[in-house]
Amino acid sequence: MRSRIWKKPTLLLGALVALVALLAAACASGVPQQDLDAAKAQLQAKEQELAQAKGQLSQKDGEIASLGAQVKGLAPTTIVQTGQLQPAPAGAQPTGWDTAESMRGGLTLFARYDSSGPDAYDVKKHPLVYVSSEGMAKVGSPGKNKYAGLYIIDANTKEVVASATYNLGYEHTGAGHTTGISPDGKWFYAGTTVKIDNESTPLVLIINARTLKLDKALKGVGIAKGFALHHSIGFIDSKGKDRVTLTKNSGPGFILDPKDDNRVVRAITAQDVAMLGHNYVTISPDGKWLYWALRPSSWGNEHGEGGVAKINLETGAVTYIWGLGEGANPLGMAHTADGKFTYINDAHGDAVYKIDNATNTIVGKTNAGVAGPYGLTLNWDETQLYTIGKGEGSHNTGHVIGVIDTGTKPGAIFRPNRDFNQPIVLGSSAKSIDHGILHPDPKVNELWVSNMAGWETIVLDLNTREVKAYIPTPNGGDTHSGGFVRYNPDWTGKLVNDMGGPKADVYAAKVPLVAAALAAK
Repeated sequence: MRSRIWKKPTLLLGALVALVALLAAACASGVPQQDLDAAKAQLQAKEQELAQAKGQLSQKDGEIASLGAQVKGLAPTTIVQTGQLQPAPAGAQPTGWDTAESMRGGLTLFARYDSSGPDAYDVKKHPLVYVSSEGMAKVGSPGKNKYAGLYIIDANTKEVVASATYNLGYEHTGAGHTTGISPDGKWFYAGTTVKIDNESTPLVLIINARTLKLDKALKGVGIAKGFALHHSIGFIDSKGKDRVTLTKNSGPGFILDPKDDNRVVRAITAQDVAMLGHNYVTISPDGKWLYWALRPSSWGNEHGEGGVAKINLETGAVTYIWGLGEGANPLGMAHTADGKFTYINDAHGDAVYKIDNATNTIVGKTNAGVAGPYGLTLNWDETQLYTIGKGEGSHNTGHVIGVIDTGTKPGAIFRPNRDFNQPIVLGSSAKSIDHGILHPDPKVNELWVSNMAGWETIVLDLNTREVKAYIPTPNGGDTHSGGFVRYNPDWTGKLVNDMGGPKADVYAAKVPLVAAALAAK
């Protein structure tokens, strides 16, 4: 392009020289005035054309310089797809993705991918789906999956409608301990570990929910080196902003903006919250408070008891609530729809605590009814809690669920339910079960249970307390956490429930059911 532009001014300049010579010769030889005037007009036109050509040349030089800068900017984030991963060069700022908070916390862009492609399934036929991870197959599994992956189940028919696993072209040493979902259902989040330069390197995978193709991979550096994603929840904060958490045990953690290239808007480190424990995080119904369980061992046993941190997402202020078990391991949490109370498990003490959120004090304690409770879920009218008996801190092969009366119904006591023989045994591949998530339709009344050492999602009928379905993973990998997403025909969507608890629609559906239960005699 530039060579063509250079030729035009050169030719114009030659034409001007010829015209000047012609005018000089004409003046000397007595050429008529009208011919001289015509020659002068032609000379002026050529001068204007020459000035215009120089302007175009200057503009093109600027465009060339700009394109050069863009090419340099694109180089660190070459767009590739699975199996052709091109890592970005080392350093905190070459990617254009980093923010001040991502650099403070130590999370950086590792690679980008082209996530475009055909739809993974027919969303018109399957508007309500459940998404869960598919990790590495455990001993006894019928499959041999060794990569991070996920699978998608029609929440009504329980049909597996799509799945994907992600081979990054490296040796994989660990995979798939969670699936997170953005509030609009556009992005899924998973974790994997690969060997790079002979070193095991955990990565966070961000996946296009429509195509199930990778969009980018993130990597921990500095204080977050070795950041292995464990849990992820999606929520809308008190300001109406879409947010997603990425957390690991003992921190640090990150909050992303899924509508801004999944950039980090807040890092949560030991500078912000002391004693970060197991990264079971939840969000209050109003989107203002992030709850993160604390471990006393992270603080040199100075407190000698478990606790929870309430992080004010508007101000960054942190409130600590202690007394959740001596030498404890607080884990699963559940919030009432009105935001007044929070329930939390003590996995090592096999107990459940009730916290008054207005006073930040413990107002109740009872036995969990199972060993090593992990996840914790309130039923629709909030008269009962389901404790997921994983055996955390014990045998770690739990496959049972306990039921606790919350004591909110008139005449009820905060204790394990005594109306049937507990616990509920799940059977089949259930082993080291961890999260229980309510199906978003109260008439369906199901609890979908993830299965960290098994290869099925287990669906429990809460009316009969019997298993309704075992939904195997396509490749025999294990499951961990999950969530329900409702999509429109154009693929706009809404996350309605995940391991962090219900979202606005589910909370709204709970309100009249809770009121009816409280009014019952």
